[in-house]
Amino acid sequence: MQEIAQDSANVIFTKHANERMRQRKVTPIQVLDCLRGGFVSEPVTLDQFGYWKLTISHRVAGADLSVSVAIDVPRRAIIITVF
Repeated sequence: MQEIAQDSANVIFTKHANERMRQRKVTPIQVLDCLRGGFVSEPVTLDQFGYWKLTISHRVAGADLSVSVAIDVPRRAIIITVF
């Protein structure tokens, strides 16, 4: 995940993720920081679309942030939601 997130062009935000980011006052930079420096806080699972899905957590800007992400192998991260 850290390698994919090094290039922000590889990170795609869903409409739902953008709505939750606005609601929770989370910026795309904070999400990228979480992906680059966080830890896997929920187990990796294969979803119904064939993507590997996981949750990454990190302390960003003084607050805990978790990002649910699907990996479109080999080089794309799809942000599902932010909490």
